[in-house]
Amino acid sequence: MTRIYPVPSVDYSLSARSIAKFKTAFPDDFMAASEYGDSPTPSSIVKERATPFAAPSHNVIPVYGTALLFPEENGLPLSKELELWEGDFSRPAAYMPIPFAQTDPERYFAIYIPSEAMEPRFRAGERVIMDRIKPASIDTDVLVQLRGDKGQSLWTVGRLRMRDRNLIGLTQYRDGITVSIHRSKIAHIFPIIAMLDDDGI
Repeated sequence: MTRIYPVPSVDYSLSARSIAKFKTAFPDDFMAASEYGDSPTPSSIVKERATPFAAPSHNVIPVYGTALLFPEENGLPLSKELELWEGDFSRPAAYMPIPFAQTDPERYFAIYIPSEAMEPRFRAGERVIMDRIKPASIDTDVLVQLRGDKGQSLWTVGRLRMRDRNLIGLTQYRDGITVSIHRSKIAHIFPIIAMLDDDGI
């Protein structure tokens, strides 16, 4: 609608009076938009790059962004054996529709894969979905939350090869390396239940 205004006067905003008239003329369109506030619709959330916006009210799960850490920069334990990621899991980068027609959005979350450690299983830029409740089984892909020495939010990913009272064995596909991680360094293990690219699950 802003295109009908003379170019010198347009500021790409509409007055409250104009908006009220549009609401009267197109009530269904405004009802659909209000369901998600100012955030994108679910169909666009699935494909968009991570951007900050208010969480929709229901039937969506958070998608978090992570960054790859490099051994020469961090000097962290395990960083020379496994790819480690750091991410702010207190602020979602985006949201996407809840998978599998589930009704409990608190149970699931997703992340963007930041590296090639799990190729060809998962590729950088794809999203994987985790289950917060289901226990991880042996020989399944998992996301592991590590205990950072400096309060960092550290994560890694791999195939869970073994687990006992003290250790887990984790394999990353690209290099074929299996690393033992002591339980004292593990905060949580989340099973990966699905992978998504821009075309869906």
